[in-house]
Amino acid sequence: MKKIIFLVGVLILVLITASYAKPKPCRDLKIVSVKKHILYFKVDKSFVGGSVEIYDETKSCLEADTLAHTHTMVYFDEMPAGHYTVKVKKGEKSTEFNYDNI
Repeated sequence: MKKIIFLVGVLILVLITASYAKPKPCRDLKIVSVKKHILYFKVDKSFVGGSVEIYDETKSCLEADTLAHTHTMVYFDEMPAGHYTVKVKKGEKSTEFNYDNI
């Protein structure tokens, strides 16, 4: 009987603690890998169907394509060395990050 009361007490304590836990922040974009001029990143599902755009240092758009999946690869092997900005957009929502091609 004592074991049952103890287990019920532990269960109640776990449920109370879990209810006060902070939710994880939603990350819209995560860079998975950068290898040999290939940038591999993952976006949130809400960006699927949006667009990915690559800008150079002068803020001119070099490439633009639609996002068909959450995981995407961008190949920088044929682009000159420099600083690039990758923007992912869908509707009012957008996120961006920088990439230095060496």
